[in-house]
Amino acid sequence: MHQWGEEDFDWEALENAISYIEKRFRRYKIGVRQAKEKFGTARIYCSLGWYQLHSITHSGHCYSRYPKWLWHLDCIYGTRVIPFLFNWFVIPFHKWLYRDTYKIACDKYPHIKKEICCMADFVELLDFYESNRKEIK
Repeated sequence: MHQWGEEDFDWEALENAISYIEKRFRRYKIGVRQAKEKFGTARIYCSLGWYQLHSITHSGHCYSRYPKWLWHLDCIYGTRVIPFLFNWFVIPFHKWLYRDTYKIACDKYPHIKKEICCMADFVELLDFYESNRKEIK
């Protein structure tokens, strides 16, 4: 899409949008593994829902932050109990938050809407972008 050194692209707005999306996701415990700019597009790699106790207390951490004994218990029992107890209401909330966060970022930086949304992990949730996708191309 864009190469570094292009002076007619608003790199600062893209970085601010990525930062905003990442901070909001982390605040509401959406597991963000990485947030970066690549080729002038926002890349926020995340997962919706909680899949063990570790994903609630340390969302976005790929490696265990627990003692070994607790990590083993969480892997054995937490992976069965946590999704059953929480994901019936957490996943719909995360989907809503995902859409709302991207919508706010696009409203704040409308001139880079395509760069914010085109590489989203769950682009199918961004109905405001999908409806205008043909117009943006």
